[in-house]
Amino acid sequence: MKIAFVSGLYPPAIVGGAEIVLQELAEGVRDRGHDVLVLTTKEGGCIERDVLNGVSVIRVPIRNIYWHGSKSPRKLWKKMIWHAMDSVNLRMLAIARGILKEERPDAMNVHVTEGWSAGVLAVGKSLGIPTVQVLHSANFICPNSNMCRNERNCVTQCISCRVLRVAHRSISNNADAVVGVSQFVLDRHLSAGYFTQAKRRLAIHNARNLNVADIEPFPRGTGEQRKFVFGYIGSVNRVKGVAILIEEFLSLSDTNAELWIAGRGQAEYEEELKRRFANPRVRFLGYQKQADFFPGIDALVVPSVCQDTLPTVVPEAFAFGLPVIGARRGGIPEMITDGRNGRLFEPGNRGELSAIMTRFLQGEEDLDGMRRAVKESANDYLNVGGWVDKYIRLNSELIASRGD
Repeated sequence: MKIAFVSGLYPPAIVGGAEIVLQELAEGVRDRGHDVLVLTTKEGGCIERDVLNGVSVIRVPIRNIYWHGSKSPRKLWKKMIWHAMDSVNLRMLAIARGILKEERPDAMNVHVTEGWSAGVLAVGKSLGIPTVQVLHSANFICPNSNMCRNERNCVTQCISCRVLRVAHRSISNNADAVVGVSQFVLDRHLSAGYFTQAKRRLAIHNARNLNVADIEPFPRGTGEQRKFVFGYIGSVNRVKGVAILIEEFLSLSDTNAELWIAGRGQAEYEEELKRRFANPRVRFLGYQKQADFFPGIDALVVPSVCQDTLPTVVPEAFAFGLPVIGARRGGIPEMITDGRNGRLFEPGNRGELSAIMTRFLQGEEDLDGMRRAVKESANDYLNVGGWVDKYIRLNSELIASRGD
């Protein structure tokens, strides 16, 4: 079986978790003995063919006003033009058609349409290639991918989203199957009238290959010197709820605790948080590797204001044996069973998060029991082989049913 994976970006170009997940999936399918090809974009130059970790990659120079893999800041008007061109990018679609006709894959899996445009689904349909769309975010509905504006979640599309996504609902019906990396993101699209013609609609949680067996917890002292450490790791921005987390933490009467903030964001916003919440109990660590950060904390907090699709920090924390306090947002409740492997809270309810933190600090939670449950919860997200097999089985079924 030959599968073509299509995504606007692919390592070493990484702007989010989707690129990392796709790389693990493509390499996993290859390891199962299948032929794998990745179609992705690049900045300028000519079409390049290379091999990355045994996977064939075709990198196509983007036909748009800039390459979205660059981390350079963009003015709003430029972003609007870029998304307008990307909505139905005929030049990129023509290139995709030519490559797919030449490569003749048995199936095509589209992960992130940005850079190619959603019309790549129609290209697959016209060539008779069974096509799967994998939903990593709400990008089909919202150019910002998270349907969140001014720290408020959108119930329906705003005017700009309607304009820039005017064709996406009908284009989505070219997919033979749709996969949500969480049930939440799948249901969000289906309820909005997307992918109504897809033969298969299912949720497949992502898995990660994390080597944590040899990592030892960081020694933090005992007795009166022992501090309980809450941690946050990820993008430091408004929709991730970092300010809410810090406010709730600093409201605690128990001072024998610290909050570690790891990650980067917009420089101005980071500086604003540091000035606003200057306190020795709150430590801003900047970028941290998982293996350096997780062993030093006692519990992870994921305070997202936006509807996070399936934040990978949750299963990563599970893999390190950490309970997670997570917001009731997006796919987070699909991973956390309240009271078993962590706790859930509503970010809009002031004081709810601090009350949960207090219970952790005062020993009112069965942390030993949570840590045992966390290890069990981690198994599903560390079973990369089983995860890969689900995609192989889906593609095989679509190929077998072609023409039905």
